[in-house]
Amino acid sequence: MKILVVGASGFIGNILYDSLSRNHETIGTFCQHPSPGLIHLDITSEIEVGEIFDKYKPSVVFQPAALGNANLCEENRDRCFRVNFLGTKNLVGAAKKINSKFVYFSSDYIFDGKNGPYGEGDRPNPICNYGEAKLASERLIQEQLQRFLIIRTTVVYGWERAGKNFVVNLINNLSNNKTLKVPYDQIGSPTYAPNLVEVVEELVLLKKVGIYNVVGEDLMDRYAFSQFTAEVFGLDKQLLLPVSTTELKQPCPRPLRAGMKIDKVKNEIKTRLVGVREGLKLMRKERQDIHE
Repeated sequence: MKILVVGASGFIGNILYDSLSRNHETIGTFCQHPSPGLIHLDITSEIEVGEIFDKYKPSVVFQPAALGNANLCEENRDRCFRVNFLGTKNLVGAAKKINSKFVYFSSDYIFDGKNGPYGEGDRPNPICNYGEAKLASERLIQEQLQRFLIIRTTVVYGWERAGKNFVVNLINNLSNNKTLKVPYDQIGSPTYAPNLVEVVEELVLLKKVGIYNVVGEDLMDRYAFSQFTAEVFGLDKQLLLPVSTTELKQPCPRPLRAGMKIDKVKNEIKTRLVGVREGLKLMRKERQDIHE
């Protein structure tokens, strides 16, 4: 396969790019964060997108690239939709022209968080700009393409250079003896990033199409997840302060009772989806291996 990873300098994209490059001809792109071997691409430019597709003609396109800061998306709706919808629209149009398979990463933010965890067939009802843009992209993909995978995931954690995901931010704060306010009323499905990538690769190799929830097997609130993290990494749990989401005064409303059901994907793949404790231990071992 000739593969294009759009957003290979990002968290999930970087893991995807490294993994796929071992066995396939893989082209990776970046927008704001240059990285060796990657090509610049602004997905909001239809011309730039067209040039990349004309030159490389990928058989499979992965799009983890997004403006993923939900608070920023809420404060700037135009930018949110320009990147997260128009950017996807440009990629979908280019993929359609050459019949590339399209793999899109979505979120449980497409739901309102009143009746989670959600299955693939549950009715979306986003309550924020980020969720609206993701849902609009999902619908566009289903309307325009036949060969697609929509991967819904959430609370993705693991090592990343930017250090933005929940677990890395928590480890950094607690390691410096800083207190951290953590919501006890945001329920989701924590997902170990390398495990997510492994499952998505298997779905592609099996030529699956459609919508798949790909998340860790545990459903829990953020405060409980933070306590597990502190325990596995030997950090002080007393620095974790349980608060309500309302107390955090975040610009973006969160789907509180969210998370996803994984019966469909578990029945169709061999790769096992790992739970929180195992995922965190794998993450800890990953750091130990680097330092040895």
